[in-house]
Amino acid sequence: MKKWMSLLLTLVMVLALASSALAEGYKIAILTGTVSQGEEEFRAAENAKLADPDGIVTDTYPDAFVAEQETTISKMQAFASDPDVKAIVMCQAVPGAVAGFTKVREMGRDDILLIAAVPQEVPSLVSAASDVVLYADEAAQGDSIMETCANWGVEVFIHYSFPRHMAMEAIILRHERLKANAEALGIEFVDVTALDPLAEGGMPAAQQFVLEDVPAQMEKYAGKKVAFFSTNCGTQEALQPAVLAQPNAYYPQPCCPSPYHKFFGTLSIPQVELGNDVAALTAIADALVKHDAVGRFSTWPSPVNMALVDIGVAYAHAYLDGQTNGRNDTEALKKIMDEVLPGVKVGNFTDADGVSYDNFYTVLLPAVDFNDYVTK
Repeated sequence: MKKWMSLLLTLVMVLALASSALAEGYKIAILTGTVSQGEEEFRAAENAKLADPDGIVTDTYPDAFVAEQETTISKMQAFASDPDVKAIVMCQAVPGAVAGFTKVREMGRDDILLIAAVPQEVPSLVSAASDVVLYADEAAQGDSIMETCANWGVEVFIHYSFPRHMAMEAIILRHERLKANAEALGIEFVDVTALDPLAEGGMPAAQQFVLEDVPAQMEKYAGKKVAFFSTNCGTQEALQPAVLAQPNAYYPQPCCPSPYHKFFGTLSIPQVELGNDVAALTAIADALVKHDAVGRFSTWPSPVNMALVDIGVAYAHAYLDGQTNGRNDTEALKKIMDEVLPGVKVGNFTDADGVSYDNFYTVLLPAVDFNDYVTK
């Protein structure tokens, strides 16, 4: 894999475009969650700002983003109040994104390119409010995750989520496909309603629930191979060590698949430089060997949310430099995706009614077999 070299080349491309940005006098704004809610996208925005301090502006939406949507909206209005801002990239596009983008247009800023990544609102509304939408292919993960479980010989699949997430169409589509595939493969599918980190008790309570429930489930299904999946980023910090401690427990991937999603803390290994994906996967694989767990964990070979920020910024540069055919240029976008995520499968989101959105792009990468990365 030549991922690291590809990222270096992409960075060179972005820096070159940044110089053009300064010449043209435009800025690209990036809105992400905080470190506690979404560290990878936060770091991606931070890296973009370091590479181009004059051409990139950043901010974060509140941790309690559902209850504080007005704050999120005001952040985007603040971006749009700067006439030099010509593009906004939001990742994750949490509730408030659609209203925020709409407010930007109402300010008369039709000149701003609006990119929503990892949307959490109704797909049709996100698509209508945005110029480009970017997301991991949640529905297709219903196939790839269950394929991984089948290869492991998993007999029970535990799905942790809560009503707020199970109201999101993309998560519902993945859930239904996971369930259908489990039934076809003879794997028992178990829905467990976990605690919502945005509810009373917050993230500590949500994590404690998982820490206590995993061993309880393993006792209930004693002697069986049990896979665990959670739809929430923050609970991965509890789910990974809980699975690691149980010899018959399996972890097919984080909700936002990435080599950097909590693995280093779980395995007590030094964090490698973000972007050096092969080094990250190798460090994780070697640590899993020590826990006799190399065949019980998987993820994607690249960090999806970081990549979507990088793709959004690079595409914004291409558009603003007149290198695209309009706001939604599929071929230009796919070229950037191929450079940032080698081997990516790109599609368009199709909702439960069969409606496909031509500006709503999904990405899919193959599951990692950590045996391939163990130091020989």
